[in-house]
Amino acid sequence: MIGTNIHLSQEAQQILIQAAAVKRMSVEDLASELLNEVIHDKLSSIIKDTEPKLKRKPALAGTEPFIFYGTPEESGLPADEWDMEKE
Repeated sequence: MIGTNIHLSQEAQQILIQAAAVKRMSVEDLASELLNEVIHDKLSSIIKDTEPKLKRKPALAGTEPFIFYGTPEESGLPADEWDMEKE
């Protein structure tokens, strides 16, 4: 629990006092109840909006790269492109 000082307008204080009397509870308990509700309702959406969204995995994520077990004779590549180290 966090203890804090808050500043309320005179009108808000009067409403809070009257509402606490009607509900037969302390002003502090009513204020705590209201703050908990308002903080949850109003501010939880701010946190959800700022959380990083999970990006979709790439379509090929988790797959193995293509491996060609051919030889230059079986290749679909022209013979002069097979050995890249010649250049």
